[in-house]
Amino acid sequence: MDDALLQLVSNYEKECLQSLTKVATIRQLPGGRWRVLSQKGKSLGTYDTKAEAVKRLRQVEYFKDHDKADDDDIIDLTDIDEFAYSAIMRKLRQEANPNQVRSFLKLFKAYFDRAVKSDKHAPEKVALQNAVVRFSRMYPVKLDKDMIKNAAVTEMGSAEQVGKYLANIVHFIINRVPLERRPHAIQVLKQKFAVMNAGEIAHKNLPQAAAYGQAITFVKHVLFNHDAHYIRDVLNSLSRSL
Repeated sequence: MDDALLQLVSNYEKECLQSLTKVATIRQLPGGRWRVLSQKGKSLGTYDTKAEAVKRLRQVEYFKDHDKADDDDIIDLTDIDEFAYSAIMRKLRQEANPNQVRSFLKLFKAYFDRAVKSDKHAPEKVALQNAVVRFSRMYPVKLDKDMIKNAAVTEMGSAEQVGKYLANIVHFIINRVPLERRPHAIQVLKQKFAVMNAGEIAHKNLPQAAAYGQAITFVKHVLFNHDAHYIRDVLNSLSRSL
């Protein structure tokens, strides 16, 4: 394992330790009462018994841990300056709650270990790509399609693999469609991808659209300027994988 991978593992360890840091603590005062203190030392309440202080501490930690946990909250990852572990973690610390951050760390670690065992080229990049896609299917995440495109998804391997990868992203996009309409939406997209003009994608830039069109446009943006035969294979794989 080279220095870059060792540094990556070290960063992951630090993130885990940070995620375990308490947001508040309790302290007994000289007079015998108990005070709940924030991480910065601010008083969050003073109580006659330790049991009362502990109860308040648990309340503080619960609400701190869930202050962004509503399903309607969007984790906005669209303004990340680069598709890198450190950049994504900085943004997640700002946008997500601690439970969500820990979920992402676990996903990244699992995919990273798998990539290393499979002797993947640039395992940290492969792990990051997979972790972001999987995380976006677990929580409401807003992604920039250009960020995913610039992550060089084709480095993951064959057209079959890229097609499956894109299918995961399409599933994420289509989650905005009401649940009862999703099966029909998937069928519509499968048919459209199956007959899509690979040559057109290889040589033209197409305008963005909404709903179904957004998923289609995203795939086109990922595949622009690649060989038409390769694009056809990716589209066939994508259609089969949906």
